[in-house]
Amino acid sequence: MAIQGIFFGLDLASLTALKTNYLTCLNAIAVAGQSYSISGRTFTRANLAEVSQLLAETQTAIERLNGTRATQVYPRFGTS
Repeated sequence: MAIQGIFFGLDLASLTALKTNYLTCLNAIAVAGQSYSISGRTFTRANLAEVSQLLAETQTAIERLNGTRATQVYPRFGTS
């Protein structure tokens, strides 16, 4: 999935906190799995793909804020 820039504009402290939380979430999924049951009730953690995408979004925003993000621009020539 492509980066959408949903966290662009946030300050570094907020982005760092989000990144830490997403890493913690990924760790919980990796250690305990995406779902578990207690007393006959089933609980599901966040979707691994969604958390991975949000982590990538956060990292991209941090790199952009720090000026370390490489951006590719493709020119389009012609009238259309």
